[in-house]
Amino acid sequence: MKRHAAPILAVVLLLLPVLYVGSYLALVTPEGAITHTFQGNSVRIGWHHYRVSGTWIGNVFWPLEQIDRKVRPGAWEIKLGSP
Repeated sequence: MKRHAAPILAVVLLLLPVLYVGSYLALVTPEGAITHTFQGNSVRIGWHHYRVSGTWIGNVFWPLEQIDRKVRPGAWEIKLGSP
């Protein structure tokens, strides 16, 4: 009996979008958080929307973030001060 790679390849290709969206939902924090990093004698302060810091993650999830900002605009509002 011959085995074909087509069913396995189809399953892998169907799982990739699920893993992409799932990892986005696991890592995104729409309200954001202030982060700081120390570089020598200076401190760099930033505002990040992901649990993992770095500019690369914003680039990877940019398409889903744009969709998320249109679907849930209230979650992306920055709330400063006391309620």
